[in-house]
Amino acid sequence: MKFLAAVAAVLLATAAPAFAGAAPAKPVASTRIVLPTDVRPDRYDIRVAPDAAKLTFTGQARIELTVVRPTDRIVLNAADLTFGKVGLSGQPAAPKIVLDEQQQTAAFVFPKTLAPGRYTLSIDYAGKIYQQASGLFALDYEDEDGTKRRALFTQFENSDARRFAPMWDEPGVKAVFSLTVVAPQEQMAVSNMPERNDDAVVTSDHERGDGTVGSHSPVKQAVFASALKMKTVTFADSPKMSSYLLFMALGDFERIHRQVGKTDVGVIVRKGDAAKGEFALDAAVKLLPYYEDWFGTPYPLPKLDLVAGPGNSQFFAAMENWGAIFYFDYALLIDPKLSTEADRQNVFIVVAHEVAHQWFGNLVTMGWWDDLWLNEGFASWMENKATDHFHPEWKVWLSTQAGQQGAMRLDSRAGTHPVIADIPDVFAAANAFDAITYQKGQAVIRMLEAYVGEDAFKAGVRNYIRDHAYRNAVSDDLWRALDQAAPDKKVVDVAHDFLLQPGVPLIRAKEASGGILLTQERFGVDASQRTPQTWRTPVAVEAANGRWLEVVSADTPKTVPAATPAVINAGQTGYFRSAYSPALWTSLAPTFARLPAADQLGLLYDSRALGEAGLAPMSDFLALARNAPADADPVVLDALASQLGALDWLYGGRASQPAYRAFARGRLAPIAARLGWDAKPGESDNAAVTRRAVLGQLGEMGDAATVAEARRRFDAWLKDPATLSGAARSTVLSIVAANADAAAWEAIHAKAKASKDPTDRARLYGYLGSSEDAALADRTLALALSGEPQPTEVPGIIAAVAGAFPDKAYDFALANRAKLEAFLEPTSRITYFAQLATGSRDPAMLDKLAKLKATVPASTRGEVEKAEAAVRYRLGVIRDRVPEMDRWLAANGG
Repeated sequence: MKFLAAVAAVLLATAAPAFAGAAPAKPVASTRIVLPTDVRPDRYDIRVAPDAAKLTFTGQARIELTVVRPTDRIVLNAADLTFGKVGLSGQPAAPKIVLDEQQQTAAFVFPKTLAPGRYTLSIDYAGKIYQQASGLFALDYEDEDGTKRRALFTQFENSDARRFAPMWDEPGVKAVFSLTVVAPQEQMAVSNMPERNDDAVVTSDHERGDGTVGSHSPVKQAVFASALKMKTVTFADSPKMSSYLLFMALGDFERIHRQVGKTDVGVIVRKGDAAKGEFALDAAVKLLPYYEDWFGTPYPLPKLDLVAGPGNSQFFAAMENWGAIFYFDYALLIDPKLSTEADRQNVFIVVAHEVAHQWFGNLVTMGWWDDLWLNEGFASWMENKATDHFHPEWKVWLSTQAGQQGAMRLDSRAGTHPVIADIPDVFAAANAFDAITYQKGQAVIRMLEAYVGEDAFKAGVRNYIRDHAYRNAVSDDLWRALDQAAPDKKVVDVAHDFLLQPGVPLIRAKEASGGILLTQERFGVDASQRTPQTWRTPVAVEAANGRWLEVVSADTPKTVPAATPAVINAGQTGYFRSAYSPALWTSLAPTFARLPAADQLGLLYDSRALGEAGLAPMSDFLALARNAPADADPVVLDALASQLGALDWLYGGRASQPAYRAFARGRLAPIAARLGWDAKPGESDNAAVTRRAVLGQLGEMGDAATVAEARRRFDAWLKDPATLSGAARSTVLSIVAANADAAAWEAIHAKAKASKDPTDRARLYGYLGSSEDAALADRTLALALSGEPQPTEVPGIIAAVAGAFPDKAYDFALANRAKLEAFLEPTSRITYFAQLATGSRDPAMLDKLAKLKATVPASTRGEVEKAEAAVRYRLGVIRDRVPEMDRWLAANGG
């Protein structure tokens, strides 16, 4: 699954064994709540008949199972399902049904004990079709002619397959799935496997829509009003897989496809959007054979579909369902008239992420949610590996450093957690879908590959995939394979240090007799994160006289014979902060313009982080920013704009903010002048991405010339949309929206209402929320719950307001909590509310978050604690570092 933080979305029952000489493995989670293991499923035959108009469905599940130990009950997962007839082969008496709504289980209790053996459990049931991405859900849209349509999709990770059918909904319980769908004759049904048959049948009333849609939009829906004939579609048996990978879609779709070896690769879109899927299809066609070669294992299914759905989620962009990957439109489709270069790169990367999951996650699956990183960290790393292979010009490893910084910020504050964290139940699993699991996970994998070597690392992964295919695995299974491939590296030691304990190492470098002395301690921005801790950390050092790779820990400092200037973490493949002594910094900083782009980024990121933590002067970062060349790599310039913007947010209207903004504009204006407003022949792909970042930041800082030019182009676009390309449109609208008056806000609102493209519509509504005018922010919040936006657009609109007004957005969301939760996926509701608050600069927000935390179960409080830590950290930086920056700016004249 490609995870999104809520605000960004706008826009084993036992532990793994320890290795000899390694750090201790994670202790057993004694309080873990899982299903009993007396019974295991072997095969599911599921038949569903959706009534899209009524937002309900009926189902029948026939489950072949094995009773392992004598028991009088069969316990499985079920949520929001009502049961009809239930029977078990060989048992004439119907069981008693005991529901536990809190734990989302159904127990079928029989009068007599069931002996070990094979049985078939048959269940008739009914369920709900949701309007957010959970279980079986509906996404509404309009054709170009205004016809309202509804498509159905499923989303089951992490624990919502139980909303589709009663089943063992845990990743460690694998079985074969056969799915049959009763569907309108003219619609396409999609699942993990190809169709086995497709026969028209006469339908009963409860299997046919009645021409009305659900509670959100009381309008006629043409496609279901005419659905007088139905068909049944039965799909071929799936491979043995976990429940969260099952998938179904139903709608007015069309499919484009190509044959790649033995695999039929396709993109499925709404009718009329086929051309928009060509870019993603090209990507998948390239990626599939690349991954087959890299993993050393063929893709095992006969087809691989990439399925597009109109809408948004506050939680994810795409989901790796085996053989039928789901994407929201914006993560899969490219419209030449609207899409930007950033959109193209993002689509390729998200496709690469999800296709990588077909091996890491689907073929081999983590045993429980504590090892989620095995799926997501690896797929996040592999997306970059593959993207860099096919598009080295995008320099994706440079861009990845920004994501790693997000993980390090979270990991250096209170509220962090180990990558492999105890997950007591499926409800706590939502806490694991964060930057620690994804970005830190992939950063550790990249560090290990650099430490072990590419060939040995690949050999280890191939052995791991081969040995655990169609099975579950734990992290130490991977380390065992890598240790066998590189026995001299003791991979497990490094891996355990970085994955079983939270936090960020700090490598200090200072001059010493014979070279540079490297020592290690813990980097933290508050007292709780500065307790002594040790990591065996691979550290690369590069200087004019050579390159060294040493493993440094708190009790094992190392001296390398490097001359000065020298770069610590050369190439930035390590997950740690680097702190230079004053003498070493004085020798290195003047060489900034001559360093490789990766190391320029490392210096920028580390100097700001160390400065904000009080471990180095803020002047280190400010001086680098002042001297950064305007012709630096576009990714470096993009990061510089982002860093300057983050510091600007700290000022929040203080009297000294104009002086800081003058400094920042002085750095960014020459870059903007060099890039210009329009693409230049022969410029790099990344220049387009950086153009938007730099001009957008100038616009947010109220640069008069930038805002005036954006407004001029905006006015011309209102008269003739052809005057702006997709890239220019994105830049102009972001600047105008941030500086909008009522007239501009209303013009953008009119465009949003009129747009028939779901991605475009959602972005236009998001622009409304980015206004820095408090009155317009209030209007946007009211609009969000007015019934005008589509259900999946609502959370993103409120999150957009949180960009400039986090306290206002949070207060509004909490005041309308019951109403808003109807638009939120159940597993990410707490995350959504907490992340609205993370940008706050108001101490009162801490009290508000404490009250929110008191309303949620203990196992789901992690997201609130992360928000509390972010606000507390920001308040400290405002108190201690902003005055320090002011003094430097006054002394150095900006």
